[in-house]
Amino acid sequence: MSVATRYRQVFYALVIAVGLAGCASMGNKREPLSVTVSDVRMGTAGVLEQQYYVKLRVQNPNDVAIEVKGFSFELELNGKSFAKGVGGQAVTVPGFGSELVEVEAVSGLGGILRRLGAMSGGDGSLRYHLKGRLVTTNAGTIAFDEQGYLKLNGDGAAK
Repeated sequence: MSVATRYRQVFYALVIAVGLAGCASMGNKREPLSVTVSDVRMGTAGVLEQQYYVKLRVQNPNDVAIEVKGFSFELELNGKSFAKGVGGQAVTVPGFGSELVEVEAVSGLGGILRRLGAMSGGDGSLRYHLKGRLVTTNAGTIAFDEQGYLKLNGDGAAK
């Protein structure tokens, strides 16, 4: 067998291997998770800093469970920076399922002033923008960027 024939065989084998690897990885494509705000409630309030509990709904449109081990996020209300949060509680989001997780968020004095200004809208709802990342044990780090609306209760809490 000539050297040129041997190189052609190796080349064809590599092309086939790369093609098969590409086809195999196409079946593993994951849909992005959805992370939305389900509820916001006040924790402690000081003059310079306020603590909130933000309930997040994590939805998994994939057929494999995602094991989340932590969150970090920033929450904007009506286009203004409101609070930043982190959470290290572990939660497993089942395939084709969802889970609620409550995460602590902190806002400075400016955040509460912006919140009061944002609530003066009139229709009782706040537009939110939530962006951040989930750290998982089995799917790496997953970024999220979601928008929606929160309806205010009579007591000023958002849902």
